[in-house]
Amino acid sequence: MVSYFVNNQVIAENLYSDDCQKKLSICLETNGFSFTVINADKKMLAFGDIVCNFPNTLSQIISLIKQIFSDLRVDFVVMDEVELIVMSNKYTWIPGHLFEASHAREYFNLVTPLEVRELVCHDYSEKIQAYSVFAYADTIISAFKVAIPGIKIRSQQSKMVESSLLDRSKSKSVIYVYVSKKSLDVCVFSNKNFVLSNSYVHETTDDIVYYLLLIERQLNLNSENVEVHISGDIDRKAFTYMEKFFNKLFLYSGNDSVSFSADEMYKIPLYKYSLFLG
Repeated sequence: MVSYFVNNQVIAENLYSDDCQKKLSICLETNGFSFTVINADKKMLAFGDIVCNFPNTLSQIISLIKQIFSDLRVDFVVMDEVELIVMSNKYTWIPGHLFEASHAREYFNLVTPLEVRELVCHDYSEKIQAYSVFAYADTIISAFKVAIPGIKIRSQQSKMVESSLLDRSKSKSVIYVYVSKKSLDVCVFSNKNFVLSNSYVHETTDDIVYYLLLIERQLNLNSENVEVHISGDIDRKAFTYMEKFFNKLFLYSGNDSVSFSADEMYKIPLYKYSLFLG
């Protein structure tokens, strides 16, 4: 069995109670995965960051993930919903009234070429009444669907749009940035409307600053009336540096309605889990 390290992991005592629905969200990274468990009342029951070297085969990866959850006493059986959040840089948005599942692969003809072994999935956002259509390795999707029957496949773009940031843009422009190891996803909202979603490859904090300033210029946004909310893989040094370029820069902590099941849960660096809380 491959060894792993658990960072910031807390499991609440009432995780196994039967009096509420529970949703497990999993997000794969290149060096492990993160997860949360929340209930229908938006109360967080468990969370954790898992750092490991994944094995070479998918069956071994799935076995490792199941073993880690078993060690942490997070049981799939007691979950009413399980979702896998896919980090994909191949995606597009289709208005709900124009979307047809049978043509999902064709939507990429003018966007980006797809590999033969990439599966096209779709995820509906009620907030903007549109589908996030995204591509991911079909072997990974298939393996998770077999290993965890009923698992839902979500895209990070749809999770971002469904956040409370859409409501914050009533009198201002809001840029939400989710930073991962080598890429950043950006959503822009203005006048309570969804304006833009895009992904960029980054190496340094300067790259992040460059793309955000480029978006401001291309969309002709008034920098004095723009809020930038950032979450994900961001540290204090990078955040402090970015404050030099943006007057209103905030660490985004996810859904405002999320509460905690125990006092120790307040230790959570919520900005790292924003995609899980919608």
